[in-house]
Amino acid sequence: MPGGTAEGGWKGDFTLLWVSSAFAEFAYSTSLIVLPLIVLALTGSPSQAGIIGFVDAAAMLLAGLPGGAVADRFDRRTVMLWCQAALVAVFGSLALLLWANAVSLPALIGLALVNGVATALTTAAGDAMIPSLVAADRLSDAVAMNAARTYAGQLAGTSAGGFLLAVKNAFPFAVGCLAHLAGLVLLLFLKRQPPARPSGDRVEAGGRGVLDGVRWIARHPFLRVGLACATATNFFFGVIYFVVIASAQTSGMNTGLIGLMASLLGVGGLLGALAAPPLQRLLSGARPVYVVLWAFAVLTVGIAVLPGSWTPGVLLGAVAFAAPTANAFFTTQQLALTPDSHRGRVVSAVAVASGCGGAIAPLAGGIVLDLAGRSAGLLGCAAVMTVIALLTTMSPALRDVPDPVMAEPGEDPRPGSQAEPDPGPGRAPRNEQESDAYADSAPETESAPECAYRPVCEAAPVPGSVQGPEQRQEAPPEPAPDKV
Repeated sequence: MPGGTAEGGWKGDFTLLWVSSAFAEFAYSTSLIVLPLIVLALTGSPSQAGIIGFVDAAAMLLAGLPGGAVADRFDRRTVMLWCQAALVAVFGSLALLLWANAVSLPALIGLALVNGVATALTTAAGDAMIPSLVAADRLSDAVAMNAARTYAGQLAGTSAGGFLLAVKNAFPFAVGCLAHLAGLVLLLFLKRQPPARPSGDRVEAGGRGVLDGVRWIARHPFLRVGLACATATNFFFGVIYFVVIASAQTSGMNTGLIGLMASLLGVGGLLGALAAPPLQRLLSGARPVYVVLWAFAVLTVGIAVLPGSWTPGVLLGAVAFAAPTANAFFTTQQLALTPDSHRGRVVSAVAVASGCGGAIAPLAGGIVLDLAGRSAGLLGCAAVMTVIALLTTMSPALRDVPDPVMAEPGEDPRPGSQAEPDPGPGRAPRNEQESDAYADSAPETESAPECAYRPVCEAAPVPGSVQGPEQRQEAPPEPAPDKV
């Protein structure tokens, strides 16, 4: 079984990666809240302050797909080390400039640019190496722990950023520099993490190599449907969040209370990430996805019609509590279905798609609020989410997904017996649409194509949760129809 320890846990390398990434999350969240405030103090222009957030988000999105190709082509630990070193340098330089009162808008934009690009690269490399650091039956728990790390880093970083900025404007970046330095030192103790490349796989630096993650997702019904759900949910959550915050401000609610109400979102997400492992054992198969979508639709109606200033924050926090369990299910399946040689590109493609939905959500939220108003706009969002939840619940791609179990690189995809099993999702193509993608693969009588895109094998799929209960020794089920 790849990765893990003798006890099937995640001691050692995964812990080093987790703690190093937690420092990076803290520093990133600190800069995210501080940079616009410093630009506003420096220029007095809200529009120029908004440029910082746009540059950071645009850099992450534009670097996403190339970053995945880099993570699949080079040693992933080395990629993260170079990114952390670059962030140590720019955070330290900006702290010195602020201390000397010599900072300028181009310097702040430069930090936002490096911050976005480096974050995209480290996310792709770090997420892609997770399956090699933990036992397969603990992969889902590791994904949930990463989600908890992200929420904790955001809460700690935003809180510390405001406090440090009040003391001295250079302090947030000095502390961020130290946090990235600590993360870099921890990565030095991590073993080298070169991506596994099956025979014949040549990762290209050009467009085809960059887009291979998109092509891989397009071939798998589960990944296509799951990514569509994640993108739609991120988009509508961003729209609803903007409508709630903007309408609270226009109604005269105190900004401090608005901040506390919004913080319930982070608290719900952190608690949900910690609760995700046991919840996945209770909710088998794709039920976490169904629960989140239906709960989101129902709770949005509650936000629209229920009274109380704190009601929207509590209900948004409830949605955030349920979300990590669904995210852990989808991410675990995605990592297990994708061969190690393509994980960086698939991770990046998912991040870019879902990130685009969140990026345009504030603009859409403003339009909804202007045209329909708060209550009608929220009810309209709830109606669309209900349709999405219904279509997702009826989708065979999610309903019939098995539990993939990762195989070692180069391992024979067939189970121990010589009898050929029925192929599961992501195995040999069984229809015309997928056959084109595997034109150079072995004949259809083989149990899996012998090509660069040979997927991870499902040794003993379990219809149900993916976090690692005992596997049943059954032949994989017939694949679901290739449609939503």
